[in-house]
Amino acid sequence: MKTSIFRYLSAFIFGVVILAGCASKGSEFLGAWVNTRNSTDTFQIVRNGDEFLIVNNGNKVGATYEKGMLEIKGILGTTELTYDRKSDTILTPGFFGQAEYRRRK
Repeated sequence: MKTSIFRYLSAFIFGVVILAGCASKGSEFLGAWVNTRNSTDTFQIVRNGDEFLIVNNGNKVGATYEKGMLEIKGILGTTELTYDRKSDTILTPGFFGQAEYRRRK
């Protein structure tokens, strides 16, 4: 009896560890976001295979998950979107400093 309980418990723990390790990197960015200062400024982030798409008013921009941030590579360089886990917001560079977006509910 103890042996079978040990086997089931071991299998369960192994399964939990495997599933936790397979969690998709960057999934914290997924969802709809709204600018904290301008509620008409919104975008949505969706998964596109191993990469991400940022959708804004029908425009789509590809992004990759690098170093804990989403990176958008463009002609003028790289733009980084940073997720702040504590406040559940995304910080992006803006014209007048950083712009902050909160998850739309």
